[in-house]
Amino acid sequence: MTWPFCPTCGAVLALPEYGDVECGNCKAEMTFESFGKVELITQSAPRPLPRWVEELENKGIREKQKRATVDEQCPKCGHPEMEFYTMQLRSADEGQTVFYECLNKNCQHKFSVNN
Repeated sequence: MTWPFCPTCGAVLALPEYGDVECGNCKAEMTFESFGKVELITQSAPRPLPRWVEELENKGIREKQKRATVDEQCPKCGHPEMEFYTMQLRSADEGQTVFYECLNKNCQHKFSVNN
C-alpha cells in the first residue's frame, strides 16, 4: 500500500491520533502497520513577499501602533503623560488588565494594573 492514499478508493487518508486508519470517503479500515515504513519528505522554496506587503512596509505602516494616552504621571520619572491599552487576561467576569507605558523616550517604564 502507498501512503497516504486509500487502497480501495484512492482518497487521501488522514492519520488518526491512535488506532486503525479509516478512509473518510469509503470507510475502508486498515492498520497503520499495513503501510510499512513510511518516510515523508517535504520541500519548500522561499518566495518573494507579495507586492501589497512590500507597499505596507515601505509606507511604514508596520511601525509601532498608536495607543491611547492618559494624563497619568509616570511613577519612575514623573513624566505627566502615559500610553495605555487593555487586555482581558483573566476570566470574563473579572475586569481587564490595563498596561501603561511612559512616553518619555529615556524612561519607557512599563507596568500593569488589574481592574
